[in-house]
Amino acid sequence: MTQPLQAYVDRLLTLGSNGNHPAGSVIGVRTPDGSEVAAAGWAQLPSAAGPGVPMRPDHLLDLASVTKLAATTAITMRLVASDELRLRDPVHRHLPSFGRDGKDQATVEQLLTHTAGLQPWWPLYAATRRREDAIQLVQELPLAYRPGTGWSYSDLGMILLGAVIEQITTLRLDRAYDQLVAAPLGLSARFGPVASELAATSADGDGYEHAMLATDEPYPLGIRPSRFDGWRDHHLRGEVDDGNAAHVLDGVAGHAGLFATVEDLLRYGAALCDGTFVPREVLDRFATPHAEHPDQALGAFLGHCGEVTYLQHPGFTGTYLAIAPATGVVVAGGATRLHGPLGPIDRTPTRLPDVVSGGDIISVLLEAADLLEDR
Repeated sequence: MTQPLQAYVDRLLTLGSNGNHPAGSVIGVRTPDGSEVAAAGWAQLPSAAGPGVPMRPDHLLDLASVTKLAATTAITMRLVASDELRLRDPVHRHLPSFGRDGKDQATVEQLLTHTAGLQPWWPLYAATRRREDAIQLVQELPLAYRPGTGWSYSDLGMILLGAVIEQITTLRLDRAYDQLVAAPLGLSARFGPVASELAATSADGDGYEHAMLATDEPYPLGIRPSRFDGWRDHHLRGEVDDGNAAHVLDGVAGHAGLFATVEDLLRYGAALCDGTFVPREVLDRFATPHAEHPDQALGAFLGHCGEVTYLQHPGFTGTYLAIAPATGVVVAGGATRLHGPLGPIDRTPTRLPDVVSGGDIISVLLEAADLLEDR
């Protein structure tokens, strides 16, 4: 391992303030000349319960919303390539319950571009504990706006896309991922929960989502934390952090739930770049910027470094994946911004907890990618 990449990994551990730094970090960069992965810090912090576990490059990370790009969008690409799914399909063709009150106008492509009118987020676990009922509830919730007339980043839309995939493949999303992505690419990635000894800790508990309901931020839903009695106040190692995925969707959802090593993400990105995963015309279609929202592609965001454009997606746990098809550069990894800074649940919060900025994490990872690309 070269010292420069390790230095960027170490920098991730210094992010934050007032001692609220990530517990662990890992960065992987792939160029056409090869790949490197480096790790530092802790997969599990030392405590009275044990000596702690150093972060390793092969630890599985709770990808959070990187699941959208690495799993749900990946499967959708495969289904589009095989003509089993068309981007212009109305969602209700596959999910008939999603066809009232203007929802019949929403398309699969709009789910991918967050323009289908779905609300950003809703705590499904406050209404049900059954996976089937939760997916049905997403279809019944009122739209935030008429499909195609706005943009709102939506976990709920990607949950619906996961349900569309399940209807088409007749497989639960985790099995569809295994068959269409993990097995063909030889990945160790899988939906959670996973064995704790294989994973890095993703969070110190459910404190952040508890505070979201208690403070009504950033989504004023008027749902109190007392509506749910399953809040976790322990380190989440091998457990999915996202509340909807963990508490009501069995750890398997279109918006979150995938665990993967950094090497898994590099391999997936490389397969997209070299055309062995889907034909290049399919990747190019998914990488097309939205006409009215130019930083939004299909199932990913678009970033720019000079003249190079890359597909990217962050995850709430501090993860990140960026893929530059034109150059073959892939960067993946992140810092455990919810493990270390978050702490136990505050039962009477007045504001959201302070955590390390996801943007700061992304900046360090992209600097590391530039370093290796230029070398």
